[in-house]
Amino acid sequence: MKAKESPPDPGSLQERKQKLARANIAELAAAPLIERGFDDVTIDDLAKAAGISKRTFFRYFSTKEEVVTSQFDEAGTALLAAFRLRPRDEQPLLSLRFAMGSVIDRLISDAERSRAMIQLIHRTPSLRGRFLVTQDQWIGQLSSAIAERLPKGPKAPMLARLTATVSMGAVDAAMMTWAESGDRDIRAVADEAFDALAAVVSAATRTGPGRKP
Repeated sequence: MKAKESPPDPGSLQERKQKLARANIAELAAAPLIERGFDDVTIDDLAKAAGISKRTFFRYFSTKEEVVTSQFDEAGTALLAAFRLRPRDEQPLLSLRFAMGSVIDRLISDAERSRAMIQLIHRTPSLRGRFLVTQDQWIGQLSSAIAERLPKGPKAPMLARLTATVSMGAVDAAMMTWAESGDRDIRAVADEAFDALAAVVSAATRTGPGRKP
């Protein structure tokens, strides 16, 4: 019986080549999805668009959904890296707001295509569900990074998770608003989203007349 091949070492040349090949296939395969819609395209169509066999396609992707959501993997990695570069004594929510710039840089590198991909995700239930899984992975990673800054205590995990979750909500709202807006400046949209988030947080901490804190 043939032994199963071991995955390449992280950071190895082989892994970098595989990532590059995967990214190239995803970029080519996404074209018919954008043009014709997710449900009207088969895996055979995706393989043909990428110039590979169906068997080769499954070496890199398990599903059609993965072709789309994988193109945002680097955005999550960049967001986490940018957050870690911010001053450790800075408020985590503010750090995440500044770190959003790393996501913006990737989106505007091909703005038309980025808008089309985001719209495709939000109008396709199966893609939306898969992207929520991706975002939850980002939230988990950000939660760990945020927790490293917080004083140790029983409330720290909840505070870290909540900060990461509401920030991801602002990121998602900014991306979708920008994708539907046509030609709005994405940096202005992101600022608007985080300003709105700050207003929500502030309102939630106020106590009105007759209300117990």
